[in-house]
Amino acid sequence: MRRVTGFESDGGGSGGFTLIEMLIVIAVIAILAGLVLTGVTGFQATARDTRRVADLKNAQNFLELYYNKVGVYPDENSWDDLVDVMGSGSGGQGITDQFPKPNPAQEADYPYYYGTSDDNLSYVLGAKLERGGEKMLGEDIDAATFGVNCTDPVYCIKS
Repeated sequence: MRRVTGFESDGGGSGGFTLIEMLIVIAVIAILAGLVLTGVTGFQATARDTRRVADLKNAQNFLELYYNKVGVYPDENSWDDLVDVMGSGSGGQGITDQFPKPNPAQEADYPYYYGTSDDNLSYVLGAKLERGGEKMLGEDIDAATFGVNCTDPVYCIKS
């Protein structure tokens, strides 16, 4: 009498997968990969927008330090000029060399904005967002303020 243990080939097949089985597995993997990549792309854009809003809030803190030291907010026309005046370099006030800056690879498409009132006692900070979302853009100001166009998708905060 012959004893059967485990899986044994009867010699009639190769024991591998058929072409149809392989194609089905590859199709399922491709569909799952597409879903994952689509989802990750949206999360990355939202994360970059969250970073931009956090940068504005950090800039707000540094501007308050500047105001406490000088008595007015900086009278600058661009974000780059604002970064320079906050730093410790030539013409800077030595507030911080870590003033938030937009991602250089995306600065042209998603810039940061800064504007002040005529008396330099108020300011507005803005950042153009990729996705924004109603929740994020619903918390900001939406009118042109101190020369900065704050209509959506630009997120703006004001002093």
